[in-house]
Amino acid sequence: MTDSKRVYVSPMEEIALAELDLFDEKWSGKRPKIAKSWKNNWANLATYFKYPEAVQLLVYTTNTIEGFNHQF
Repeated sequence: MTDSKRVYVSPMEEIALAELDLFDEKWSGKRPKIAKSWKNNWANLATYFKYPEAVQLLVYTTNTIEGFNHQF
């Protein structure tokens, strides 16, 4: 599992924020814009965690499928 995936597969927003901090600590040197962008847009991104876990799974699974389909 990638470090960034640990953020959006977290079951609760509080855990996701902790994972985001860990991601930022590990990757801020090589990828400083990722965590900064997520933190700056957290109010919008956190809406994701208001949905039940089953819906969250569909959202990030759909993104993966869309990405795969895009490759074709």
